[in-house]
Amino acid sequence: MSKAEQVNQQLHEIFDPENLKKDNFFRELVEKDPEGWVPIKKMSLIKRFKQIIEGDLSIFEEAVSTSPESFELNEAKTHLRCIKKAEEPKKEEEKDEKQSKNEEKIKNHIESLNHRSIYAKGFSVDKEPSEKDLKEFYGKFGRVLSLKFRREGDKKYEGKFKGSIFVEFENQEIAERVVAEATEYDGKELLTMIKGDYVDMKKREKYQGQEFEFKEMKKRHRYLVEYKNAKDTQFSDIKQIVKAITPVGRVEKLKEAGSGVLEIFETTPEEFLNKLGEQNAEGIQFMLCSAEARKHFLECQDKVKHRHDKGGRGGHGFRGKKRPQGRQQDDSNKRSRGVVEVKTAEK
Repeated sequence: MSKAEQVNQQLHEIFDPENLKKDNFFRELVEKDPEGWVPIKKMSLIKRFKQIIEGDLSIFEEAVSTSPESFELNEAKTHLRCIKKAEEPKKEEEKDEKQSKNEEKIKNHIESLNHRSIYAKGFSVDKEPSEKDLKEFYGKFGRVLSLKFRREGDKKYEGKFKGSIFVEFENQEIAERVVAEATEYDGKELLTMIKGDYVDMKKREKYQGQEFEFKEMKKRHRYLVEYKNAKDTQFSDIKQIVKAITPVGRVEKLKEAGSGVLEIFETTPEEFLNKLGEQNAEGIQFMLCSAEARKHFLECQDKVKHRHDKGGRGGHGFRGKKRPQGRQQDDSNKRSRGVVEVKTAEK
């Protein structure tokens, strides 16, 4: 093995990530320069190289030329760096930037949701109001997207009612009007405030003035949009309208004729509706998704997933087995994508 080949081998070993974790001296040498350049003179003093080159720095140039995909010299040929090592910070930076944008998008979505929602307290805990009655009460002010009873403990539906609720509306104007006018229910005075203000108040109580840390999102978030007045418009045509703004996934029909719910990617529902503006091509009206529509969509997703889990693409449990004669194979089912709902922290 020539001296250049020996140096090349040592370069791969010394720049190996596992070695960098243990070799504090060389790691500090690499990290000293933001771009990862290491002076050849200093490298020549390292024992493993010193014994090979015996003062001949040109051997480094020969060694680098045998692995141009891994190492490079600067123009003056005085510094050397690992190309892969130089690319890692850039990739990591791009990853962090993408993560940061995603987190910012989710935070904006949550803030928008909280600003068009209200927190109301003062309802009877002995004679719990019905969801139907409350939706009628708040529906007088505008479209109600969702209504959630706040309960004690972790049980979503069985815990004792706290006497307070969250209500999500179509927009912030409706929520502000509710705060100003819906001050009493069934003879009881209500304490009502914008949910965003309530969440901020709880943050201050919990974190005592410290900066609230946004938890890292492990999953890609997808959002749902509801539509109506589609009449005889095909799913493919509806998707084309949406695709002009953002990537779109599955579409599911709702009970009302010409209505449905679809999933969009890379764009929040608020951003999508803002970009859509007054277009609403072919008379189709797109809107924020209600809790009922979201529930229907997720149930449809579960059914599709169950079919795939049970029987693969054929959906009848014959994957890997011979199908009964006379039955046609149907491989037209498309693989569904999971849907992640954005939820806000509640106390």
